[in-house]
Amino acid sequence: MIKNQRIIKRVVQEMGGTIEKIIPERSYYYIKLRGEKIFINKKFVIDSDLFSRKQPTNFKDLTYIFLKENNIPTPNTVCFYRKTITEEKLNEELGKLSYPIVVKDASGSYSLGVFTDIKNSRDAKQLILREIEKFPCLVTQEMIFGKEYRILVLEDKIIGALEMIPPRIFGNGESTTKELIEKKQENTEKRTPLDAVLTELLQKQGETLASTPKEGKEIFLRTSSCLAEGGETADSTDIVNEEIKLLCVKAAKAVDKKLTGLDIICDDITKSPSKQRINILEANRRPDLYIHYNPTHGKTRDVVRYIIEFILELKKNSDLK
Repeated sequence: MIKNQRIIKRVVQEMGGTIEKIIPERSYYYIKLRGEKIFINKKFVIDSDLFSRKQPTNFKDLTYIFLKENNIPTPNTVCFYRKTITEEKLNEELGKLSYPIVVKDASGSYSLGVFTDIKNSRDAKQLILREIEKFPCLVTQEMIFGKEYRILVLEDKIIGALEMIPPRIFGNGESTTKELIEKKQENTEKRTPLDAVLTELLQKQGETLASTPKEGKEIFLRTSSCLAEGGETADSTDIVNEEIKLLCVKAAKAVDKKLTGLDIICDDITKSPSKQRINILEANRRPDLYIHYNPTHGKTRDVVRYIIEFILELKKNSDLK
């Protein structure tokens, strides 16, 4: 691999260009030549769409860089790598963030390797030093609060949008919070632990496990969506603000994907980005499609049909060349 990099660097310099490192630990860099930037990782990979940039959505640290380069709003982020982590670097980088924060495995998926609501640098350092032994790279971000949405982008169109509602219960004026939780989660895949995290969240909402919430009061059991614990989905495809649609398409293009699932947090999906705080958290290269069928609230979006028709059209156009 080192031999490839040396010869590439030499030839680029001979052609009057330069090499700019993006993430030294991953050997990601740009070739800057004749007013253009070429992304490469150790070797050239050229496919039918000219240059393959598969890596951006494979790794969250690289996704973050591409989003920031394209002025896509995304949470303040720092990254730690097993190869280069030091106590000094931990202190310096964590000092750039406001708490609470979330720590994620850079190559993780399905919510694995995710640690949320870390409230101070002491806890953050302990967790990062422990988990860096399991995960070569950890992405550390400021936590963003608001409504969570999953936007499915196909080329230059939004084909599905869902609000991802955290697990919740509604008071009936008779049952305790604990009884309502147990009833809610009788048939869920997972049950929310009745631990200190839940206790703190309930307290913020003026409740305890033993209290009796008044009729109709909405009480959240998690701060983020978790379908396995009874989280809900609400179709929002028809109400996405036009400027947010453009922002989502721009984000998908930034990571060079024709099909992308974007995780977004904002106050109101119907409002312009200029009138609220909005952040794109992740761009998923293998987005879940089943969640757009039979949502908890609203109608099904037949996204698979859209995707298949799109692929067939691409193939048809390719065969004509």
